[in-house]
Amino acid sequence: MNLPLVVGSLAELGERESKPICLAIGMFDGVHRGHRAVLELAVNEARSLNGLAAVLTFPEHPAKFLRPGKEPPLLMDAETKTKSLLDAGADSVVLRTFDESFADVPYEDFIAYMKDNVTSLHCVCVGENFNFGKDRMGEADYLRKNGEHYGLKVYVADGILDGEEPISSSRIRKALAAGEIEEVNHMLGYSYHTCGTVVEGRGLGSGMGFPTLNIPFAPEARPAYGVYLVKVICPNLSEPKHAVANYGVRPTIEGVDVQPLLEVHLLGEDDFSSYKPGDELFVKMLRFLRLECKFDSLDSLKTQIAADKIEAEKLVLML
Repeated sequence: MNLPLVVGSLAELGERESKPICLAIGMFDGVHRGHRAVLELAVNEARSLNGLAAVLTFPEHPAKFLRPGKEPPLLMDAETKTKSLLDAGADSVVLRTFDESFADVPYEDFIAYMKDNVTSLHCVCVGENFNFGKDRMGEADYLRKNGEHYGLKVYVADGILDGEEPISSSRIRKALAAGEIEEVNHMLGYSYHTCGTVVEGRGLGSGMGFPTLNIPFAPEARPAYGVYLVKVICPNLSEPKHAVANYGVRPTIEGVDVQPLLEVHLLGEDDFSSYKPGDELFVKMLRFLRLECKFDSLDSLKTQIAADKIEAEKLVLML
């Protein structure tokens, strides 16, 4: 069994591993179903020859270097992405900074560059829209046609369609911002989630009869501010539990420039005394109920929260 290995360069991977390496290459933001199809090619090939399934990816989007200020917000930070890739079957992740030395490799020299850094490189796996090399002039078809000359197998994964369009990170970002969480989860192939540490609240939820567990949550690509049906995993829970959660900036009670917070009210749980700040909470978003809005009074907010809770409980019965 290969032990997970996370390194910062291809050269380091090449120095530390002599087994045949099957390398999936891409940004893999979100590690969605299309990304997993690319990774699966590498994993299957590696397992067939007792090799190593590795991933070459980047902690920040290449557009941050190529088009500063125009890069898309990320669905995942580098740590979360690395863990997701390893969980999906990768034996190793190369988390390489996308810099001038990498961006300036001419596309005609890209395969030789890879082989020079990883002498045991056996195959490369990419998506059909993969671009590489200086000015992103290289395409997946070039790799497929020229890999054999270097003794390199090349596998190109077809895009996975959702409707009439292929699944992509940009589509997922757009759906996430629109509150289309079911569509997001369908394209990801798993439930969109976060893991965070419970922080001390002001007790306003408890004062209205709806105590909450609060975790700061400010990813680059943010879900729509609003109310969600979620599923929660917590050390104090014997099993995952459904909850209703508000994600946003609490406009009824807060001022401006407030950091977003995920406020989780466990369904069927009246005693929150066993939960405390510092607890780790894993939250999956399942359904979108409504957008966050500002109410005229706390009484109006309390009435709406009660209605949200009833709707969430009805949705649980339909899952």
